[in-house]
Amino acid sequence: MGFGPFSGRRRHYKISLIWLAVAGLGTSGLAQGAEWPTKPVTIVQSFAPGATADTILRAAAKVLTEKYGQPFTIEYHPGAGGAVGAQYAAKAAPDGYTLMFSTAGPIALNPMISKSIGYDTDRDFTPVIVLGELPQMIVSDPKLGFKSLQDLIEFGRKYPEKINMGHSGAGTLSHLASIVFFARTGLKGGLIGYRGAVPMVTDVMSGAISSALTIYVSQVVNVSILAVVSEERVTYLPDVPTARESGIDLVAPSWMGILAPIGTPPDIVAKLNTSINEFIVSPEGQQQFTRGGMRPIGGPPEKMTELIKRERTTWGPIIARENIKADPN
Repeated sequence: MGFGPFSGRRRHYKISLIWLAVAGLGTSGLAQGAEWPTKPVTIVQSFAPGATADTILRAAAKVLTEKYGQPFTIEYHPGAGGAVGAQYAAKAAPDGYTLMFSTAGPIALNPMISKSIGYDTDRDFTPVIVLGELPQMIVSDPKLGFKSLQDLIEFGRKYPEKINMGHSGAGTLSHLASIVFFARTGLKGGLIGYRGAVPMVTDVMSGAISSALTIYVSQVVNVSILAVVSEERVTYLPDVPTARESGIDLVAPSWMGILAPIGTPPDIVAKLNTSINEFIVSPEGQQQFTRGGMRPIGGPPEKMTELIKRERTTWGPIIARENIKADPN
């Protein structure tokens, strides 16, 4: 009946075993994190190699490799505005050995314009850290001789069949900003998606496309930079006006960061966040960010959650109003 001199002791024994089991479950992730990494770590890159952000990522991977004594290798899965890489990373085991590098497009914007995206940011990923922010800019084929954004607009209105604009793929910030730019200027040219900024700007250089809305890459020195799509002028392009200064109300800075599959042990996420924050504030990190024209951000993982919410709030109404839809597949 549960009475007797040893009954309370037996109940206490059973309760102790239960608590030990629960404690074991709670500390298994901690034990895993304490040992991590014991093998190479893969960082899935959602875009083609060669852009400034890619350079920052490679520098961070080098520092992590040196710190932890295991290779942090970058694996490229470009396509569909970053959705291909996100789909791949979302299916990875949540053990800290697969991470994803992404811009705002794949994780904040693409899910709002495609019903067949193949992943859910909130359910499939956990933020690790925001690396930094890059201004976007509108560039044109130098052979066209445009000196200002208004030159491009006037040319496009006069010769609509000769104007087009490259962007970084369906659902990216570059794509959405291009749509808004065309809507607010009345231009009717085509939008052309690419797998990254480098091949896009290369096509502007060759005259294959007349213009593009792109993040900063080294190749932009060979094209005409007409405006930066940011709140203020950027320090390394002091003579280039903002889109607003050029008469077009458009602000769309691009940020990028690292995420992990949902369920990755919190202490692994914390270790990565701490180590990458150390890289960001280090002299080497600061030099890399300055060289690439990127504003470092860093901070806790929650900073990415805030930025994702900001992008949804900013671009959600525009996506609905413009009826922007895309199928990344």
